[in-house]
Amino acid sequence: MKLMPVRVVVTALILILTTIDPLPAETGQAPDETKWEIGAQGGTSFNDKDESFKQYEALLNYKLPWKWELQEGIDLGMRVTSTAGVLDGGGETGAIASLGLAFVVADGRDFTVRVGSAGTIMSEDEYGDEDLGTLFSFTSHLCLSYRFWDELSARVRVQHMSNASLSDENPGVNMIMFGLHYAF
Repeated sequence: MKLMPVRVVVTALILILTTIDPLPAETGQAPDETKWEIGAQGGTSFNDKDESFKQYEALLNYKLPWKWELQEGIDLGMRVTSTAGVLDGGGETGAIASLGLAFVVADGRDFTVRVGSAGTIMSEDEYGDEDLGTLFSFTSHLCLSYRFWDELSARVRVQHMSNASLSDENPGVNMIMFGLHYAF
């Protein structure tokens, strides 16, 4: 089953992310705080049932202005998250894009832990012998990142994508992803 061509999904995501600023200009952030993150990540599935999957994507995240101090030096913040890329498995390749929210726990120095969920849309729901059930899924993740140079960070992310039983077919796909992102 096909929903729309890959270029339509990618073009729509790019237009949405580049033409709107979700917050007013006065956000209460200090001038030296970054608002955006851009990067790339890729990975492979580890719960292979019928097919193995690989996923590669670009990411663009927006830092929301709210921040709560959990304890001295440890803050909880939020990000609007978005990705666009490809999902490959069973000899098939399709477009995949997501939009969601993540909670971010930061130590004020170099480490962050992120937990989030996103609505995910795909151009394909069948990859070889694996039927993912629907073109719409939910992707939940846990991500650890380490800033190793100025605003450049390395990340490792474990994610689960599932259609939440919107279809009788709901195998779910678990992946481990590695990537880099730059904050500005």
